[in-house]
Amino acid sequence: MPSQESTAVAARLRRELSMKRALLPLLAITFFLAACATTRPAQPIDPATDPTIIATVNDAAVQSSIEAAQGAETGRRIGRVAGFFAAVFGGPQCETLDQTIDRYRATRDAFEATGAAIGYVHGAKEGGKRGFEVDQRFAQLHEIKGVTLYRPYPDIIDVYVDDPALVKDVKAVFEGRPGWLIDVGSARETGQIVLHCQLGE
Repeated sequence: MPSQESTAVAARLRRELSMKRALLPLLAITFFLAACATTRPAQPIDPATDPTIIATVNDAAVQSSIEAAQGAETGRRIGRVAGFFAAVFGGPQCETLDQTIDRYRATRDAFEATGAAIGYVHGAKEGGKRGFEVDQRFAQLHEIKGVTLYRPYPDIIDVYVDDPALVKDVKAVFEGRPGWLIDVGSARETGQIVLHCQLGE
């Protein structure tokens, strides 16, 4: 039988442990609030004027949805043929008409889903590459002093220039990059030179 002294020590240790457990959430909240109080709020980012990956995300989403629909259509056509063969030649000797139709539909739907998945992945990859090209050029242009940038759409960059000598610097960003269409004009309101830069299909 344990002595009264050991029982009292055990009880005291249990009380201390329970107090420490109770203080742990309070301590965590204190550290969290201190961390929040010392951090500065993030500056808001405007995707129309600041370098972001908006074109990468946008083009990946658009291209993946287009190619997923095309892949689903191709998969549906292949699935109809494969479903016919699965319905006629697959399955047991004796089955109901419903079982045969279900096997046809399952095979057709599997090919359609596979085609859509392949198209989605390929489209996201290719669209992401195209959008990344736009984002890279935008970031390079952002480093040139004396130009103002604006993106009316994720894949279009409008470059406003006061000094005509900077037009050469802006065009140099696109040298060796095929597919870019650059149209030089002027802004009616400000009289600045405007270079409309768009990556073609």
